[in-house]
Amino acid sequence: MSNFLKALKMTKINAACVIIGDEVLNGKIIDTNSRFFAKYCFNLGIKLREIVTIGDEEDQIVETLNRLSKRCQFIITTGGIGSTHDDITYQAISKAFNLPCQINEELKKRMQEKQNPEARLDKQALSDYYKMATLPTGDNVKNYYVSKDLWVPICSINSQVFIFPGIPQLFEKMLTSFTPTLKDIYNLKTDHTEYVRYFVKTKLTESQISHSLKLFQEESDKISHEIKIGSYPHYGMGFNTISILGEKKHEQFLRSIVHRAVANLEGEEIPIELEDNYSNDRVTHPKAPVR
Repeated sequence: MSNFLKALKMTKINAACVIIGDEVLNGKIIDTNSRFFAKYCFNLGIKLREIVTIGDEEDQIVETLNRLSKRCQFIITTGGIGSTHDDITYQAISKAFNLPCQINEELKKRMQEKQNPEARLDKQALSDYYKMATLPTGDNVKNYYVSKDLWVPICSINSQVFIFPGIPQLFEKMLTSFTPTLKDIYNLKTDHTEYVRYFVKTKLTESQISHSLKLFQEESDKISHEIKIGSYPHYGMGFNTISILGEKKHEQFLRSIVHRAVANLEGEEIPIELEDNYSNDRVTHPKAPVR
């Protein structure tokens, strides 16, 4: 076992998500992968420290990976692994880790078996197609094939950086299928910090609840700096929600905050699913000005 992984077992896992694509930055595509990854990390007790959205620029990708790899043990990238000229993620990440970027014969064979590209593509299109099989290469690189019906792997460098496609359906399927392997890599079966979150709905404004939340946070900091008290305005709905987040081992204390928020801030505890619907405008609610 590497010293990196030995040290990892003694520390909490810090994660980062790198969204790569000019089409995200120019508004053509809405990024949903980072939100899915944030929930994924939360459910596994992984601390997501940063989400970064960058363009299809080699220097920017290299700079971002170099920076994040110094502070995060689990980094994913999504996007930029297709066959067009601006799909440069594989070559940029290879450069970031001083690795060659070469045709991977196992991946090429899988592509041939599943899609038979030689029978349908001309020479130029075939060359562009196999750009998707040109991966970082080296002893510290491992490719994980997580689904029998997909030829694309999760390419991993140093058991730290994991390269995913940007298409949400593929990303979500591959990340979910990768969970058992991920738990083994990061020893999450025995070192799993579980988080819990509660929500309290109130008709009071953020200004009216601000001081109370500040006092709640100061009290919480004496218990654990992992406890976070926040508020979320729902404009036009006539209410705000208070978030109480922390480690499950402090659940009794967190519940005491919930009870006091309900009692002192004209609150009503609501389930996570309802707050999620409010936040994503999936609930029809009578419109009213926030006081």
